[in-house]
Amino acid sequence: MIVHDLDDLVLESDEESGLRELGRCFLARGPWTTVAFLVNTKTDPEGEWDGPFLWLHRYQKVALGWKLVSRFRTTETAQLETLTKALDGWRDYFDSTR
Repeated sequence: MIVHDLDDLVLESDEESGLRELGRCFLARGPWTTVAFLVNTKTDPEGEWDGPFLWLHRYQKVALGWKLVSRFRTTETAQLETLTKALDGWRDYFDSTR
C-alpha cells in the first residue's frame, strides 16, 4: 500500500473495523519516517474496546509516496505500561546527555 502524503494518513478507525485511533506522534521524519499510534481494538463488534496499545509504523519514501515497510504492535496493555516505565526511568539519562 502506498500513501501519497503521510499527513493525510488514515488508519481504518471506526466501530466496524474494530480499530479506534486515540493519538499519533511522528517520531522521525525524512526518507524513513516513524509514526507512533495509540489505538484501541476489539475483535467482537458487540464487545468492549481493548487497550490502549502502541503501534509503531515505519515508512520509506518511494517514487509515488510512502510505503509501509515494517510495524511493531504491542498486544497487551501491560507491554505499554512497561515501556512507559522504562522511558520514565531513562529520563535522567536523556536529560544528562543534552
